[in-house]
Amino acid sequence: MSEKKTRDTNPGVGCEVTGCKYNTIDCRCSAARISVQNEKAATKGETYCSTFCPRGTC
Repeated sequence: MSEKKTRDTNPGVGCEVTGCKYNTIDCRCSAARISVQNEKAATKGETYCSTFCPRGTC
């Protein structure tokens, strides 16, 4: 069975990263918690989701 399925998601948290194991069929995040990092970020592009986990590796 594919890892990319609909499961419990974080309301209002979308995810466009199709290679992440927490991304669901409807482009939502199903991680138990989310961590966004880069304390020196000044723009959206300088932030990153440290919760990201490539499919099949974690």
